Amino acid sequence: MRLPVVVLALLLIAMTPLNAQSFGPTPDAAAQREILQVREAAWRAFFTNDVAAFKRVVPDELVAMGWGGGPWQDRDQTLASMREFAASGMTIDQLHFPQNVFQQYGDAVILYTSFHLVLKGANGEKQETLGRGTEIFVRRNGHWAHTGWHLDTVGS
Repeated sequence: MRLPVVVLALLLIAMTPLNAQSFGPTPDAAAQREILQVREAAWRAFFTNDVAAFKRVVPDELVAMGWGGGPWQDRDQTLASMREFAASGMTIDQLHFPQNVFQQYGDAVILYTSFHLVLKGANGEKQETLGRGTEIFVRRNGHWAHTGWHLDTVGS
């Protein structure tokens, strides 16, 4: 009788969804919401070339590794990339973050994420990018700042 119970328990544990797994200490729900808002603001500011909005959430000490490879960028270089993107005529059509996992260590949070981005060209053509990222947030003066990211693309 004991063996079937053990087998059943092991099967139930093995079937536990990934989202129910523990990945370490996480911020409370309010902090998670604020971090997701800061992240959304940073991404949308980048793709709309909104320099003021970008500077509100991304500090001077930014370290950015984009999905296209190439050299790492600081904030000034990222602002230049924003201008280049705006000059391309592309606009953001869709932006989704289907999966997010948080880890908090004091005033720093690491956000592991997946993203789905659709850009639209001036002629209506669409460019879809699926990827994942590691994003860093630091709490200063009562607010979260987006201090770094490392992005890569994944197959569809």
